[in-house]
Amino acid sequence: MIYLNMAIDPHYKYNNAKYGIDYISRLGSFVVQTVDTWKRRIVRHFVFRSYGERSYRILKESTLFEHFAGNFETNAQAAYEQLLQDGIIEKQVVGSKTFYGLDFVHKSNEIESLVKGDPVEETAGMMRPSDNEIKDLDEVFRDHTRGPSNMGHYYFYTKKSDSDYWVVMVKSKPNARPSKIIMGSLADENSRIMKIWRAAVKVSEVNRGSPFIRKWVENVDQQACGNNRQPSRAAFKIFEYIGWLEVSHIKGRIAYYRLAKGTVG
Repeated sequence: MIYLNMAIDPHYKYNNAKYGIDYISRLGSFVVQTVDTWKRRIVRHFVFRSYGERSYRILKESTLFEHFAGNFETNAQAAYEQLLQDGIIEKQVVGSKTFYGLDFVHKSNEIESLVKGDPVEETAGMMRPSDNEIKDLDEVFRDHTRGPSNMGHYYFYTKKSDSDYWVVMVKSKPNARPSKIIMGSLADENSRIMKIWRAAVKVSEVNRGSPFIRKWVENVDQQACGNNRQPSRAAFKIFEYIGWLEVSHIKGRIAYYRLAKGTVG
């Protein structure tokens, strides 16, 4: 990152005639982020606002930059123009209107790479749960979600004393306390994770072994899956990790699952 000192003019004004933006920084200094960092931020802005088969689109380019009004930079505009040139952001003409959105059909790999790219060093440190928050836990794996309904960084742990007992930490904002989801033990039939598993098995049986989506499982046991869907998402990631579930295919942006071969409910 490059740090620019604006102490000489603490009311520095940045005018962007192209987008009709007039932003004022009242800080004595601000951080200019790299073009690559802005590309990641812009792509995540679109991805986090997309859900199911519905992709987030904007009608005016200025809408995007208004979101970053607090710290807009010239590198943000350069990043946006590169994304357009690379076809990651595409123009979509609908009738007499032109929308801008991500090209998930042809650029899914590039989008995924940008979304899962390591965040800047400062943010990475702030997103991780603190040592006190994960005391007596071993980190197993982590995952970053894209959906707006359960956005955040997911950290998956097991107890040091019990590798079957799962705890998940979810952080959606730097420096904020993480949400702690007690999934419980795979060896306890009354644990939250096993209740969600039984619901998944039931859906699979009703569907006669055909692929199913997570929403159907949530409808079977809404209490275990949670109102914000974070517990069900965490459970499915654990089931994938331990080999109980497999992703059959993805339709649009919805994953279809099936029980792994040899798995018994």
